Amino acid sequence: MKLDWAGSKAHLGIAFAFFLPIAAAVAGKPVLVLNPYAGIDWQAAKQHKGNFHTHSKQSDGEFSPDQVIDEYHERGYHILAITDHNGCTFPWQKWERKPEDLGMVAVPGNELSRHHHALSLFSDFASSGSNLDTVLKELTAHSKEGLAVIAHPAMHWPKQFGPAPGLLIPLATPLRQVTRGDFTVEAWVRTTDAGRHILIGNYTGSDHGALNLELHVKNRVRVYVQPTGKKRIVDINIPADRLGINTRDGQWHHLAGIREKKTVSLYLDGKLAGTAPDTAEDYDLWGKYYYVGRDSRTDGTILNGDLDLVRLWGSALSAAEVAQLAAGKTPGKGKALARRNLLLEYDFETSSGVPLRENTRIEPVVDDTAGHPQGPFPAIATATTPVWCIPNTSGATRRVSERVGSFRPRSGAQRVTKAALQHYVELYQKHDRLVGIEVVNGTRPLKEYPLDRELWDKLLGALMPTRPVWGLASDDMHAMKHLAHDWLVVPSATLDQESIRQAMLRGAYYFSTERIHGPAGTATSKPPQIQAISHDPKAGTLTVQAMDAEKPLPNEAYQWISLGRLVHTGPRLDYASAPGIGNYVRLEITGPGGTTFTNPFGFGTE
Repeated sequence: MKLDWAGSKAHLGIAFAFFLPIAAAVAGKPVLVLNPYAGIDWQAAKQHKGNFHTHSKQSDGEFSPDQVIDEYHERGYHILAITDHNGCTFPWQKWERKPEDLGMVAVPGNELSRHHHALSLFSDFASSGSNLDTVLKELTAHSKEGLAVIAHPAMHWPKQFGPAPGLLIPLATPLRQVTRGDFTVEAWVRTTDAGRHILIGNYTGSDHGALNLELHVKNRVRVYVQPTGKKRIVDINIPADRLGINTRDGQWHHLAGIREKKTVSLYLDGKLAGTAPDTAEDYDLWGKYYYVGRDSRTDGTILNGDLDLVRLWGSALSAAEVAQLAAGKTPGKGKALARRNLLLEYDFETSSGVPLRENTRIEPVVDDTAGHPQGPFPAIATATTPVWCIPNTSGATRRVSERVGSFRPRSGAQRVTKAALQHYVELYQKHDRLVGIEVVNGTRPLKEYPLDRELWDKLLGALMPTRPVWGLASDDMHAMKHLAHDWLVVPSATLDQESIRQAMLRGAYYFSTERIHGPAGTATSKPPQIQAISHDPKAGTLTVQAMDAEKPLPNEAYQWISLGRLVHTGPRLDYASAPGIGNYVRLEITGPGGTTFTNPFGFGTE
């Protein structure tokens, strides 16, 4: 559903002065239709500095609420929201502080933290809900004034939507239907990581129809058979200690899950680890892919180790045959082996018919060497997080191939994925009160900043100009080291809660950061301060005046960004003729002490 953001604003009773009428323009040229700074009298306005993400001892902060208030007051702040986790630290009078006596605006709020974190502002709303979508609906029902801001997104989305190492096997019919009868799923694994590791599977958190083979936590081994419909799951999850085996010793271990004649069994190194009645019965595997080294999730269940001879059989191997596999031998030959219905096998010796050398990045496929008449079923390696082919240096060369697949731990997301972008787009389209996103957060690792900025640009590219998403910089203050390095500035002739709230709705503020330029306290000046923003619709220009400690900034300090790319340098943008202008443009102004960001200007075309 495409949300009419302007219509929702009307429903909330908010003025539209910042939406400009579409004026005549040369066909195909950008026309400014959204200016968040329209109507600001820069000569009369005062620059009100604020922080909307702050913690105290009421949750996990270092200072009591009165100490937090005093620290920000001493540093010249005019606006402050104490956003303790899942509880509203408000009003300030409870801690013997009166905002009016301090010349400050106290914004009620909290950090909604039982899901993807979000800031609840201008309301005493708090929720125990664990689903952000539901909680945002509750916020709208609770308060006419309440607004929300997505907090530190790169802390959250890579766990759910980020790229993950693993091999993807398209679920062709013979593979999808393997769970309609007896089966065997098996693999060799080597790791020293004590965490949880999926060897092969397709489990998802919501849909049923899965078959997973795993090393679970605390040296446990597992086969998980999850049917569709109302049939019951079979979950054999056994401590390997019972067999005297340490599966995390860096040596090769063989794991096999088998279903035969209404019994499911799990074998480790050729030894029976456990059995259970087959309550799952026959069903089809769900999803588009079966996975090696992970399942459909991209969180902490991803394998950190090596795999070899990953196999899926359309029959139940006997205990004697499993013992042969664990000894490094293939059970049966020729027709006898064919009757066992070996569906797929990955030995990591070749990729697309090309022999793999040592320490070779597997891209784009791993060959299926099973030789099944309905195959082969090659496995796809993702380019962003590759699997590597490495030599088998273990002494157990008779048990595994000369080369094995290495599933190296993910070093972190490098780009915003399409799935992550779509997730946030849907949130902003559904929820009118969700007005902004943290672009700079004062406590998160600096490596997350490029991802947060990229996400903001991609959201603007997807939603502007009809549904703007305003940016934000905040301290996320928990301790003194976080204090007063990232903030927003509201240029306004008045200072009260409603005028600040209106500025948040309209995007009529700018925000600044010191932190992304190096260790706090090393700069000799502050980030640039914007003195004025003007628009000339006839000339098709936007002009911004900014100062660094009352000194003019050079032209190269002004960088105009559209669709995530630099489109112009200098304080004046001739948007009517500048190449590369998309549906929005925003400005970054960088000085010796930091960077200042405008909110986006929206464009249409005639």
